[in-house]
Amino acid sequence: MDELLTTRQVQDLLKVDRITIYRMLQDGRLKGVKIGQQWRFPRANVDRLLTSGTSFETNAAAELTAAFPAHCVQPVQDLFAEVSGLSAVILDLEGAPQTEISNPCDFCRLLWKSERGRTACLTNWQKFAQQAAEGKNQLTCHAGLNYWVHPVVENSKLVGWFISGGCLQQPVESAQAQQRLVELSRQFEIPLQALQNAFKNIPLIPAEMRTRVNSWPAVAARAVEGILRERTSFIERLQQIANLTQIS
Repeated sequence: MDELLTTRQVQDLLKVDRITIYRMLQDGRLKGVKIGQQWRFPRANVDRLLTSGTSFETNAAAELTAAFPAHCVQPVQDLFAEVSGLSAVILDLEGAPQTEISNPCDFCRLLWKSERGRTACLTNWQKFAQQAAEGKNQLTCHAGLNYWVHPVVENSKLVGWFISGGCLQQPVESAQAQQRLVELSRQFEIPLQALQNAFKNIPLIPAEMRTRVNSWPAVAARAVEGILRERTSFIERLQQIANLTQIS
């Protein structure tokens, strides 16, 4: 059996950050398997990457100047998801994920494990970005789950969207839910029983909580914006120091 490497080991070998590993998984450059909640990567696949000349995207400098420095905003997003009990992700203006999904429910995990389901989720995020640009702040995904969105602004410029949710706002009639699950099972080739079991555990937002939940993404987006402002100020100070060393 091929040796399996941890995410940390792959980062060290490829000299990339955790988000780059995630993006390489998404676009197929890197193969991995989920064991429990942890990713593991076949050594042979990583070795082939090392000898293939494949681009590995980011380095520390690129991460610093990226629209969303993942090493800074991911912890904020993770904390929000842990406290709220909702899932969360940051998208760019085109709907591409800039962070790893925080706290996805078991139902979403099942969809994400399916190649077709993952493609549908990524396509759905692009649709979310389009709907958000049209001014919508409450969205429903292709699987029927509810989400909220709030813009992320840096220096008066819209740079992305903070998405949270992965829940239901009201109970779904059993017949309607069963029909939807059958369709998802067939479409994404996921065992129906597994979907049924996971569906029972999707978070349900009580009516008295909905107004409050609707305001939460704005709070998280403001925290992300604060990080972006600090990052911009830090880069400006670095540039000032660099300018001191330039010969006129």
